[in-house]
Amino acid sequence: MRSMMFGAAAMLALAACNPLASGPELPPVQEGAQAPSVQTPPTSGVEQVQITDENRRAIEANVLDLLNQIGSQAARGATAPAGFEDNVVALQPGTDHRFVVSLTGGTTYSFIGACDADCTNVDIELIDMRTGGVVGSDMLDDDYPVVHYEPAANGDYMVRLLMQTCTRAPCYTAARMLAHPNL
Repeated sequence: MRSMMFGAAAMLALAACNPLASGPELPPVQEGAQAPSVQTPPTSGVEQVQITDENRRAIEANVLDLLNQIGSQAARGATAPAGFEDNVVALQPGTDHRFVVSLTGGTTYSFIGACDADCTNVDIELIDMRTGGVVGSDMLDDDYPVVHYEPAANGDYMVRLLMQTCTRAPCYTAARMLAHPNL
């Protein structure tokens, strides 16, 4: 009983200091649009760890290296648009990180993700800010999501990086936007 109370207290403390999402709110979903997925935090089995700043920098560098590897295979010839910076974040399982990007109609984009060695499943959803609907996603049970999308017109889109499975939290994950050259 005592351990259950401590476990519940730890989950409440974790929820209080680490909300389920970072970044802007999800846009309202218009009728007919595909709603974003719902995150469900795990109720047990996640070890919480503390790391030094030096270890954090090494983990972040490793995750960025994984993005480079994924990008060279899944988005060959594509480059990050001017002004775009990789999003590297520490997430608890069952949480997400969101950021908004402006896309140019007629340009093909790739959104790629990667996560650290304690993560086995991270996903990406691309959400149209006008409709609130998901226009592209990679919800496979893997740790290297890839979404390709070509908007018909200029517009703003939310990239949603979803941490699904992480055994030692927080897990470090990253997302990158790449634009393919118009041929």
